[in-house]
Amino acid sequence: MQEVLQRPAAIVAMVVGVLFAGAIAVVQPLLGLGLVLLLLLATLIRRAPVRRVAQVGIILTAVAAIAGPNVAVPGLPWLFAFRILIVVLGLGLVGFLLMDGRLEVPGGLARPAALLIALFVWSALSIGWANDPVAALRWTVFLGMMGGLAIGIGLACSTTGRARRLLIVLAATFAVATLIALAEIKTGFRLPTSALLGRNRDVAFGATSLFGNQNNFATYLTLTLPYFLTMPVVFRDVRLKTLGCIGAAATLIALLFTGSRSNLLATGLILLGLIVVLGIDRRSRVQLVAAGVVGALAVLLVVPSILGSGIVPLPQAAVTKFDFGLLASQRQAGIGSGAVRGSLLTDGLDLVKETNGLGVGAGNAEDQVRALADFPGAENLHNWWLEVLVDLGVVGFALYLAFFLTLLRGQLRASRTARDPLIRWLGLSGGLALIGFIAGSLGPSSVIHFGPMWITFGLGLLTLGLAGREAAQRAGRAA
Repeated sequence: MQEVLQRPAAIVAMVVGVLFAGAIAVVQPLLGLGLVLLLLLATLIRRAPVRRVAQVGIILTAVAAIAGPNVAVPGLPWLFAFRILIVVLGLGLVGFLLMDGRLEVPGGLARPAALLIALFVWSALSIGWANDPVAALRWTVFLGMMGGLAIGIGLACSTTGRARRLLIVLAATFAVATLIALAEIKTGFRLPTSALLGRNRDVAFGATSLFGNQNNFATYLTLTLPYFLTMPVVFRDVRLKTLGCIGAAATLIALLFTGSRSNLLATGLILLGLIVVLGIDRRSRVQLVAAGVVGALAVLLVVPSILGSGIVPLPQAAVTKFDFGLLASQRQAGIGSGAVRGSLLTDGLDLVKETNGLGVGAGNAEDQVRALADFPGAENLHNWWLEVLVDLGVVGFALYLAFFLTLLRGQLRASRTARDPLIRWLGLSGGLALIGFIAGSLGPSSVIHFGPMWITFGLGLLTLGLAGREAAQRAGRAA
């Protein structure tokens, strides 16, 4: 009876919504069409379980975050799928909570999520002392959207079944991104969003894939690499071992064609971290042998190639770019990328001192660098650690560092203590991804809106939640 009474109300609401969307479309056709699509989506999912809707929404949003502006509204490059989906998910969460909905937060997820929320609150407070409040608001909005994606992954995919579905979709997305990169390498094909579109391949040899420039793509690759490298180490299934070997090889080859020095260094940290993490745990000695084999094969693939004599035929421009000695000489001579990065580091630290450690305010680092009397030649700090410190000061940097270390420690602990191989693999892979990201985050100009970083954080939150749930279940059975 209640359902019969509710149906006319739902029909009336739909009619009113359509009329409203039609009125909007007269003035703003795209906005009106978007409202119609949202109404249609709401009708389709009206009877679906909230958890299933949230899971599908988060997975689609994660894929859209990787695709970025490649799936933007025609004529509006700033309005792409991720931004639409994350806003819709945020509004849906608000509606769910207003309807007396309850969020189930796994124990292991609570602390890092609280630190991330505290970082957002501090960023919002910094708008008050920023010279450019609009830039500060924009940076804070990005932090809120991307942080919401990370927490959403941890909440919506908090069971092993949901986690597997998320991982399968992310793996398929990675395969598409890698195929695009291989097409760039072989044929010179570029997406319209690529910064190398139309440039001579003799100079612009790198692969950019979905990410616009080589450094962003390289960072995506090194964040993904540990999830392949550790498959032959953790799992016994031959199919998973094979997938891991193939995926790691494809990732390393694509990485070589980005020419990213910081992410080459990140790869070295990942391989070293794999050996150290397994070496200090006596129960992992068998896995340590497998890790040694995997690491040796990776070194044999990468090192000769960057020297110009490996099985991966890199162009001479790539070999030259991987020369770390050239970077050091540039810094000493005061020219090139080395000199610019050195100046940015010095100028950034000076800005922190000038503000007595408070920071210049969210998103204001670029404006402050641009206003320097001795402009270094690049306005962005090209260093995520430095960007957080300069923008949010010592307090913001401490909050981010605490969040980062909480994720790192929790995942590495899960890799040793969890009984489920999936959780152990996620913990080891996620921990190594963060270790590599210490250097990998120095490559992109900024990562405040860089989807793969926040997805990696989300996978870390997910891992801590799964590990906490498993530990609680074991404790319950023991009691």
